[in-house]
Amino acid sequence: MIEDWIVVIGGVVAVVIVLAFTLMKLREAERRSHESTYKLKVYTDLLNAITELNLAGGDPYKMDIAKKNLAMTLNRLNLIGSSGVLRSTNDLLDFLNEYKDKDYDALRLHNILNSIVIEARRDLNPSHARKVEEAHVRYRFFAPPKNRQGP
Repeated sequence: MIEDWIVVIGGVVAVVIVLAFTLMKLREAERRSHESTYKLKVYTDLLNAITELNLAGGDPYKMDIAKKNLAMTLNRLNLIGSSGVLRSTNDLLDFLNEYKDKDYDALRLHNILNSIVIEARRDLNPSHARKVEEAHVRYRFFAPPKNRQGP
């Protein structure tokens, strides 16, 4: 009789442990999914902010809005971005500061933007990113020539 109770209690304890472990794994997967969704939004916002900056051209009002959007996006990116995305973004900011108010090297800009996308893909879905990288895909971006300011 006591042996039967020990078997029942052992079974109940085992079920509780399995349920607790399963619940913990489900919550962890839910957290990762939520984190990935938020990262995707921030990475998309970063690319959109860069595009707005490129499209602002010589319009000071649009440029101010674009700079504000980029600054706000960078704040969020600094909190959640992977090290690769942060390094590529630093390269972008160095590039933008280097060519401030001057014509810039469009190929170099495209290479930096490609590295941001590659790093973001690696962060969000490493296995898919590896397949895309093996296909040697280059990402395309719209970046009109920057107008020279002055005479």
